[in-house]
Amino acid sequence: MTPNSAAYLPGTPGGQPMTPGNAGMDIMSPVIGGEGEVNWALPDVLVNVLAAGDEGPGVVREVLGDGTCRVALGSSGNGDIVTVLPSELEVIRPKKSDRIKIMNGTFRGFVGKLIGIDGSDGIVKLDDTYEVKILDMVILAKLAA
Repeated sequence: MTPNSAAYLPGTPGGQPMTPGNAGMDIMSPVIGGEGEVNWALPDVLVNVLAAGDEGPGVVREVLGDGTCRVALGSSGNGDIVTVLPSELEVIRPKKSDRIKIMNGTFRGFVGKLIGIDGSDGIVKLDDTYEVKILDMVILAKLAA
């Protein structure tokens, strides 16, 4: 056994590198939604619309049964309403002190405030329970004002 081959055996010191959560995974990846969830999108989050002719910021207003999203154009969501596929949207990442919505995992749909960022982790204070959670930034979206 060569020293390098031991690096791939689980349970060995300094062995197989583990990545916490979904670090580095693009939010648009089909894996992000988990089993049975085909759509990551949730209402009231800020997105960049990538659909031809409608490019720019918008606010998801509704997620329809077929997976498409009704999005109000403009950073405040006061513009025209367009219907787009989730693949034509890109989540706007929150910054410290922004209001957020959790897009995936146990706390999917919860809202709170991003009180800090530590590498790829967001430190979130949940509105409902006032609990502080450390979550992967990839599952956090900026909440529309």
